[in-house]
Amino acid sequence: MPTVADCTHRWSVRSSSRAKVSHGAAPAASTETAVEDRLETSALPPPGPSPGGGLTPDQARRFRDVVLAHADAAYNLALRLCRRADVAEDLVNDAYVRALGAFADFRGGDGRSWILTIVRNRFYDWLREQKLKATVPLGRASDDVDGDEDWDVPDVEQDTPEQALAKKGEAGVLHALIDRLPPRLREVLVLREMEELSYREIAEITSAPIGSVMSRLSRAREALAEAWRAHETKAQEART
Repeated sequence: MPTVADCTHRWSVRSSSRAKVSHGAAPAASTETAVEDRLETSALPPPGPSPGGGLTPDQARRFRDVVLAHADAAYNLALRLCRRADVAEDLVNDAYVRALGAFADFRGGDGRSWILTIVRNRFYDWLREQKLKATVPLGRASDDVDGDEDWDVPDVEQDTPEQALAKKGEAGVLHALIDRLPPRLREVLVLREMEELSYREIAEITSAPIGSVMSRLSRAREALAEAWRAHETKAQEART
C-alpha cells in the first residue's frame, strides 16, 4: 500500500517553486528571490536612520536574516493553503508587514515558525471572510464562522490529477491531490512533509496539541495515499 513517503520520493523539487505550482507557468526567477524582492520593496525600510519608532538598520538586517530568509517557506504554505497564487502573494506580503511591525519586540526564537504562524493565521482570516461571503446573507452576522473545520473555498480553476499529469508530471499530480484535502489536513502535510518541521513546531504553529497534529497527519497521509491509488488505478484503466 503506497504511503506519503512512497509518493513524495517522486518529488524532484520542493513544491515551493512557482514553476511547479502556478498553473505551469515558468517564472523568470526563483520563488524565494521573487517573493523576497517584492517584500524588500514593499515592506522593509530603506537603509539609514528609521524615523517614527520603526526598525533600526541593525534590526532591519536581523529581520532579513531571521525572518525574510524564510519567504520561500511562507509562500509555499500560503499557496498550498489558499491554492491561488495571487491570494498567496497577498497573504505573504501582509504577513511580512505584520511581522515587520512586531519585530522590534521579537526576542529571538525560530523565525521560520514565527512567520509561518502569521501566514497561517492570515489564511484562516481570509478563509473566514470567504465563508461569511458564501454562507451568511447580507445584514446577518455569524457567531460560528469556524464551526466546520473542513470548510474550504471551492477551487474552480483546480486541475484534475489527469490535467496536472499532462502539464507538470507526477509532482503536479501530488500537488493536485494535496489541494483536494481539507485545509487542516493540507497544512500539517505541508509543514511536515515539505517543510520538515517537528511535531512540536507544527503544534506551536497550528495552536493544536501534539496528539491532534499526529492524528491529522495520519489522516492526511491516508487520504493522500488513497487518492494516489485511485489516480493510478484510473490511469491504468485508461491505458488498457
